[in-house]
Amino acid sequence: MKRAFTLTGWCCAIVALCASAPVFAADHFAQRFALQLEEGAAYYSVTLPAAVYLASDRGDLGDVRVFNGAGEPVPYSLDAARELTRVPPTLHAVNWFPLPPAAAGSSSSSRLGVTIAADGSLHATAAPPARSQHDTELIDTGRASPKAGASGAPPSNEANALVVHLRDDNYQGRVTVEASDDLQHWKPAGDAQLLKLSYNGSTLSQDRIELDGTRARYLRLHWLDGVPYVDSMELEVQPVAADNVQRTGRIWNEGIVARAGPKPGEYFFVTGGPFPVERLRLNLPQPNTVAPAVVYSRAGLDAPWRQVASATLFRLHNGAVEQSNPELELMPDTDRQWRVVVDTRNGGLGAGTLTVAAGWRPATLTFVARGAAPFTLAVGSAAAVSSAVSRGDLLMGASSVAATARVGDALSAPPEADARSSGDADARRRYLLWAALVLAVGSLGMIARRLARGARVHAGDVGNSGAPDSPGRAGAAGTDAAGSAADIPNGHRDDKT
Repeated sequence: MKRAFTLTGWCCAIVALCASAPVFAADHFAQRFALQLEEGAAYYSVTLPAAVYLASDRGDLGDVRVFNGAGEPVPYSLDAARELTRVPPTLHAVNWFPLPPAAAGSSSSSRLGVTIAADGSLHATAAPPARSQHDTELIDTGRASPKAGASGAPPSNEANALVVHLRDDNYQGRVTVEASDDLQHWKPAGDAQLLKLSYNGSTLSQDRIELDGTRARYLRLHWLDGVPYVDSMELEVQPVAADNVQRTGRIWNEGIVARAGPKPGEYFFVTGGPFPVERLRLNLPQPNTVAPAVVYSRAGLDAPWRQVASATLFRLHNGAVEQSNPELELMPDTDRQWRVVVDTRNGGLGAGTLTVAAGWRPATLTFVARGAAPFTLAVGSAAAVSSAVSRGDLLMGASSVAATARVGDALSAPPEADARSSGDADARRRYLLWAALVLAVGSLGMIARRLARGARVHAGDVGNSGAPDSPGRAGAAGTDAAGSAADIPNGHRDDKT
């Protein structure tokens, strides 16, 4: 009996589980993209565009898959940009040489007033020009950004930014930076607006010029709005992991509108996908605004807010020059919901709309071209679990370099395929329900049969044991009753006597 009840309980649990389980196909993804690649390579690497992030249901892109023409999944690795920069950046002091306007465009080191030593370092050969007679600085980054060695291996450091420490207490101006390895061929490396304002013991400064990973030995800094006094210059260097993954350039999601919250100085915005945001550019609505702010993020509505950055936001207008606060630097953050809290004691941001630009570096997906084309990339499944392997395990020491592939247009799934997939899932669930119900009914019938048989056996045992003894017992009972009735009157008579 105990086994029957246990079986019934399990059957009921199966029925409840099947009834409450969601209907989905194991291989159903919300979006699929065509992969465009050249024939003949064994491995391909593809940079994931914003459309893949927008379609993903997972913060770690665990629902990304690659399928061949037969619909079979192929092995792949997924290398996020944040995994390529594990070591924090460092600052290295650099040497710089003021150049007069005539020499700034020259390619000869003698006309620049410097000589190049055997190790590539620069040394001055003439007295520097007066501050009013120069508008360019020639910068030697030294060994902080070495060139490629004899083996052709790339250097292990990248220059993220040039930090210029100004002596002037009040300066605001634009600058541009060029980079070169031979002092002859120059290419643009960055631009910025430098700022230093001091008032009542407080200093507001912007001294950082983004270089975005240049590896050139020499830099050339042009002052566009007057030359200030410079105390020192430093190069922010980022050590790069020694792997074969190319560091992708930063992509910006522009024009994100932050809506005002229920509290004064509170603003909310969403990124729309699990983008690994590492830069935030907050565009203030009104010029001549200065306000401290704190930035928070969270993965979803049920998650608590966590602080990710704080800074003094400003937008200052000075004639033809307008200066804004620098970009906020973050650890790569895949949260979708963001909150900005501005100090309103001095008026906050005033009227207007706060807009945001989010900068991020896309992940690189490498896959094995197993099977026949066409290959497709699928994404968007909350039930999917990441099946990515490490890049080293995927390549298995292969000497061939992965060819470049590109994510093409989104593919529309045929309606009949979705209907067939959903119908198959419904049919499987119906079969499970019927099987569980049949087991439950069978077990209940077995319990009823055992109960009925036990009741019949018990009734037969009672009838057989009570029939022979009934008359004798009735007679004895009658005799005892009669005797008792006779004795009682006599007792009453004795009492009366």
